[in-house]
Amino acid sequence: MHEELLIERIRNLELKGSTGSERNQPDVLRSIINHLQRLLNTRQGSVPIADDYGMPEFVNFQGGNFSETAQNIANEIGRIIPKYEPRLEGVRVTYVPDASGFLSLQFKIQADIVHVRGKTFSIELKTTINSDGKINVTE
Repeated sequence: MHEELLIERIRNLELKGSTGSERNQPDVLRSIINHLQRLLNTRQGSVPIADDYGMPEFVNFQGGNFSETAQNIANEIGRIIPKYEPRLEGVRVTYVPDASGFLSLQFKIQADIVHVRGKTFSIELKTTINSDGKINVTE
């Protein structure tokens, strides 16, 4: 496992001209958040190399009520992240009901970052699906 995505390692080599710099926890977390943003905002079927990369269309979620649909979305996020973000282990996704955000869904992602140097850091991220379907991931 690596602390950065391949494209980030190449970009940093070009910028720094060095191969021996160790990444710190905030840099790794920022890289993971950026990747999760791209992963969760990609629709399944739009990436030729992996048909199941990204999120399915929300209209495809079957459910009798709102909380059941929200739980199905949480389950899908929890299935996708471990498969396509290997820097995270023990991923747990829970729906967070929000009385004030009636046009959005909020989820909490809890996981451990497995650091290249053998250290593990626990994180908790907030994920919001806006009314336009865009997914935001923040600390």
